[in-house]
Amino acid sequence: MRLARCRAAAWMGLALVGLLACDRPTAPVALVYADRDVAVPASALGWRDVSVGGSHSCGIRLDALLACWGADASGQLGVGAAAGRCGVRRLPCEGSPRFVAGAIHAASVSAGDRHTCAIDTSGALYCWGDNSQFQLGVEGVSTRPTPAVVLPEMRFVSVSAGGSHTCAVRTNGTVYCWGDGRLGALGRGDTVSSVLPRPVATTQRFSRVSAGTWQSCAVALDASVWCWGAEWEGSEGGLERFHERLVPHRLDGPLSRDVSVSVLDACGIALDDLGYCFGGNPHGQLGIGSEEGIGVPTFIATTERWAHLSAGIVQSCAVTIDGRAFCWGNGSFGQLGIPRTGDRCGPGGLECAREPAPVFGGLRFSTVKTGFGNHVCGVTLASAMMCWGLASNGQLGDGWTRDRQSLPVPALPPRS
Repeated sequence: MRLARCRAAAWMGLALVGLLACDRPTAPVALVYADRDVAVPASALGWRDVSVGGSHSCGIRLDALLACWGADASGQLGVGAAAGRCGVRRLPCEGSPRFVAGAIHAASVSAGDRHTCAIDTSGALYCWGDNSQFQLGVEGVSTRPTPAVVLPEMRFVSVSAGGSHTCAVRTNGTVYCWGDGRLGALGRGDTVSSVLPRPVATTQRFSRVSAGTWQSCAVALDASVWCWGAEWEGSEGGLERFHERLVPHRLDGPLSRDVSVSVLDACGIALDDLGYCFGGNPHGQLGIGSEEGIGVPTFIATTERWAHLSAGIVQSCAVTIDGRAFCWGNGSFGQLGIPRTGDRCGPGGLECAREPAPVFGGLRFSTVKTGFGNHVCGVTLASAMMCWGLASNGQLGDGWTRDRQSLPVPALPPRS
């Protein structure tokens, strides 16, 4: 395994010939991006989907097997025990994908801040990783390094692992949530945390759900969007203000086919494929051309039509219906997929893009995901796993650790 702390040593214009220099004696690897095209090795192929957490990532192979990589201090990779060590504190990690224990054949996967959940092809739900706030839906453990079945008598069609709570949609359309109940995140009319999954207080039926830090939103069968938990109401003196929504309320916005919730903000895709965002916006992550937060859904500053959209902690990314990837928001760690934005946002003057910026590399994607950290991963139309951004815990899956990776790099093939 090539885990090492690396830095970009040379960039040559738009050709972007990057040389990785590492702190320990190991052969440097040249990453060449000639004419903005990325050469993808065959070893990076074979993926169908991906989810990005705080400092880890998980992907589903074409044969439905599940693999994870990155930080594993809380067991969020589901591999039993990580072999590597990352960062100043030398915490457990894996710099390349490893198959999740139990040979789960996954239909979907969701990586949260420090825990992960997946639904297998039969509809059974599994969770693993950090359980300090009861976000795994199982009793008696503070962490779980391998998958545990949640509500084995039920079957699910959607799951979302949030910051410290989890929500899932059953096959009958009801939403269950569990874990940290602060600010009404569980949608049950109170702020009480729950060890075991409990149904959300609504008679609506849903097709999908997205859990953020203390807010969740779900798309109903009639395409309306319903949200509960921490609702952004403004900012003052550099601080973001929220108020509690203890039960689901209908969002005053367009009918939608998808929604993605993060820490301060949320984004969705309307039925006409236009994207919108709302909430806090200190890094330009709403993509509306400013840093002004907005409490109601506002269309992103572009006429692009979106196939997928993912809201992250300080950045958002999306894929157009023809496979082009765009990102916007904070770019301090290269998570926008471009070398430098030339723009600054917020009181700290951090690198940013206030409107969608095309990801470099000339690749076409089926999906791109970001989450509770500062990295992004996507699966190309040719089934390659490509990641970019912060890699201090090996979360890009290419076997290296470094502080900034501005352009997509291919993940290594998974191992047991």
